[in-house]
Amino acid sequence: MTAQSAIDPCVALKTRTMPSIQDFVRYAPVTSRPKVQWPNGKRLAFWIVPNVEFYEYTPPPARGRETWDRVPSHPDVREYGFRDYGNRVGIWRMTELLDRYPVRPTVSLNLALLDHFPEIAQLIRDRGWAVMSHGIYNTRFLYGMDEVQERAFYADNVASLKRHIGAQLQGILTPAITNTARTPALISEAGLSYHADWVHDDVPVPIIVPGRKLISMPYSYDLNDAPLWDGRPYGGRYFVDACKAAFDRLYAESADGGRVFCIALHPYQIGQPHHIGHLREILDHICGHDGVWHATGDEIAAHFLAHDYDAHLGHANAVARQAAEVASARPTVVVRARPTGSAAGGSAPATRQPGVDHPHFRWSPLPQRPPLHWPGGKSLAVVPLINLEMVEDPLPAGWPQIHSVGGGLVRDFPNISRVSTREYGHRVGIFRIVEALRARDIRPTVAIDVATAENYPSLVDYLRDAGSEFVAHGLSVSRPITSAMSLAQERDYIAQTLERLQSCGIAPTGWFGIEYGESTHTPQLLGEAGLSYLCDWANDEQPYAMTTPGDLVALPLWADFDDQTVLVNRMCNMDMFEDHFHKALDQLHGDGATNARLLHYCVRPWVSGASMRVALFERVLDHVRALPHVWTPTAAEVVAAWRVSGQFNAGSNTAPAGAAP
Repeated sequence: MTAQSAIDPCVALKTRTMPSIQDFVRYAPVTSRPKVQWPNGKRLAFWIVPNVEFYEYTPPPARGRETWDRVPSHPDVREYGFRDYGNRVGIWRMTELLDRYPVRPTVSLNLALLDHFPEIAQLIRDRGWAVMSHGIYNTRFLYGMDEVQERAFYADNVASLKRHIGAQLQGILTPAITNTARTPALISEAGLSYHADWVHDDVPVPIIVPGRKLISMPYSYDLNDAPLWDGRPYGGRYFVDACKAAFDRLYAESADGGRVFCIALHPYQIGQPHHIGHLREILDHICGHDGVWHATGDEIAAHFLAHDYDAHLGHANAVARQAAEVASARPTVVVRARPTGSAAGGSAPATRQPGVDHPHFRWSPLPQRPPLHWPGGKSLAVVPLINLEMVEDPLPAGWPQIHSVGGGLVRDFPNISRVSTREYGHRVGIFRIVEALRARDIRPTVAIDVATAENYPSLVDYLRDAGSEFVAHGLSVSRPITSAMSLAQERDYIAQTLERLQSCGIAPTGWFGIEYGESTHTPQLLGEAGLSYLCDWANDEQPYAMTTPGDLVALPLWADFDDQTVLVNRMCNMDMFEDHFHKALDQLHGDGATNARLLHYCVRPWVSGASMRVALFERVLDHVRALPHVWTPTAAEVVAAWRVSGQFNAGSNTAPAGAAP
């Protein structure tokens, strides 16, 4: 995005397309934006969203994703019947429960359902529920539509609701969270005021469309029964605990300005006899608190547009102007000379001989090392490594992607789901994480990519003011190092990363690859570039020397305590994750009494900084602080301590790579 487009919200929008999601939404950190005030002194707006859907028995061919992918051809009677249960049985059980509480549902509705099932249309009218569109059918997506077709689609949405319910359509959650580059502009043109596909904040956010006002409405993929229970291992207790944890955090934070709390439901799930009690427990908890505004999406949008939109847009534009000014004043990137020549490494199958099967470090079993001792006689060093990384959308053409990159849903461009999920970390989550560390006197260590450093200068300033140590983290999460690179390309990538971070005032001495990504040459090239330590290898409980140019040290991370790996990719329960942390901390603390240990783990603000998880992060830190012989340094402080230890002085960096000790 150019500096000019950061200042002028209509630059790059003249054709009403979306070259990048960032062109429609301005960055506004939670720490500086105007406070939201809800009506009558209420502090937390709660909207509950039952998704009432119609899946076609034999849908037309779909582009971008296949609805019924379990079977080779339509119909899929099992899955069709599962969803149909929600309309035949589940919605009535859910409604009976909702009637007992002061909640005011906003139905996310496949609008063709009003034609198919007039009894459900009557239910909505009788109770005065609000309706936002969820498309016409949940088996017909926006992908592949041209502008004429998409405009007609929204006209059909508006007319269908007016005809059956008599209401003016105000909001949309697109079918299956599918969007085109025109979607924000066209839904605004159709008279809608809010778009619920975005999950980047806990308050509405202005979406910039020419000549109109449109906002994102905080929705949830995390507090959502269908993603949690459709083929995933999460149970009802997890849903209850997650909803309570998120509500409690947002309720506490709302004392300093209004927030929005959303729970998304699906009658085919929550209306099951074994799940309905979970909703009862959640609503009992929420409704037991004063100051909650039980509102519809339409009411939240109307209030924000009338009272807060202009101030929030003005603030976001001011942040954008400031970022553009910083970019224009940023020192010219000082280009380093690129080394040439060969480097150790390369692809080769293992041969059966003592030692490891690559040249990057020597085999060193723990019992055969000299004992390690941390400063002050501490037995365990604990270093949370905050990962700040920006996902590009569209993805850079031709760049191999690492499949473990998570966040939101897998969708075509524009992937509002993934971008907004990760953007939540930059807007909200990072501030919770850093505040939790500050409250426990722990200095942050932050792995930051170039895209974040260049596009979020105010966030860099905040982290610098917090005393953060920075670790180089590549160009962006969408541009990992892989063995598809030539030596020259990888050298240039490493040099570009360091040069561009330097121009942002960041001078890292350590490196953490995007998603631990390396080629067969990476450690050699990082040592050649003069870096001091590398965090990619998850293979030890102590630092160790690498056999590279320079004096590169491996600072091992723990994959089993990487929040994205465990909570998102492996879909483990939070209580199990926390229990494993406690057990590992206790064990390592005891083991380290004679030979010190390191627990170094990844923390992503969009994961651990989410309202439902940040208390878990804090409880782990409290457990760390409760252990008597724990040290909480930065990554570089660990490396410095190791370099003066007996292990380093024993000459572990001098043995040939792969050799047995």
